[in-house]
Amino acid sequence: MFELWKDYFATRPKPKATNVIVALLLLAPGFGRFAPNGPKPVTFHIQGTISSPMDSLPNGLLVRRSRLKVCGEQVTGTARVGDEDSDVAVPRTEVTFQGELITRTVTVDEKGAYQVDLPIGVYKMTACGPQITGLAVTEYRRLIRIRLATTITLNGTLYSARMSCDAVVGGDTEAQRVEEWKNSCGSEDFFPLPAKDGTPLELYVRYPQRDATSRGYIYRSQQTSQPDVPVFVAYNLFSLEAQKVVYDKQAQTIEASGNVIVTDATGIAHKIDSTEFIIRDGEVVLP
Repeated sequence: MFELWKDYFATRPKPKATNVIVALLLLAPGFGRFAPNGPKPVTFHIQGTISSPMDSLPNGLLVRRSRLKVCGEQVTGTARVGDEDSDVAVPRTEVTFQGELITRTVTVDEKGAYQVDLPIGVYKMTACGPQITGLAVTEYRRLIRIRLATTITLNGTLYSARMSCDAVVGGDTEAQRVEEWKNSCGSEDFFPLPAKDGTPLELYVRYPQRDATSRGYIYRSQQTSQPDVPVFVAYNLFSLEAQKVVYDKQAQTIEASGNVIVTDATGIAHKIDSTEFIIRDGEVVLP
């Protein structure tokens, strides 16, 4: 049998070198993945300004590395052995867009501005600033969906975070006590409200304090401990700030009053005394 296979290979035509090279390229992992003539993804441009109390710090201010965190993570940098607690400059706000296939992080410039191009899709947007021992700012979050090649302007504000809360809370379970603490001390709420096509959108609310109702929540600013921090609401490309927001989970309506600022995807802010909206199929519209 071996002699038959030897005769076969001796008499069959030898492959040309070019054919061998082509075959190896076709079998190579990832071949053609970056073909120059392949279709390019449709992208959109997003830009805006993120303001923060940290902007008032002197540019290039140095602090001990052990006292500094960025987006909740301890700063590591390139410290030398034995110099792990050296002085480092306080960084600027970082803005991250996390999508299904790509994640991009950009740092705002000296004016707080950012800009980036991304493939169309759904992204979790997060803006977070540095945290120094005894001094921190809130984070800016929202979930957005972009379906067309366009330019979006999303501006945000980071506020001084509440560093302590001595509220006495009750409840039979740990979950109940956590919810009671959030009522008194403030936190964030996330409500999944997908579009009809299944896009996983959500209503995001950041608040200094809240009260639960039979149909949802009443969110309020805290005039005693955080007089300058409003309630912030975001759904897709819509957002608002107000001193009081009433959210009806059953009717999916939002009522806002007190220094209301409403902003859409153009970045233009509209100031009004009070307003009401309804969430419908991925959009926020007038009822």
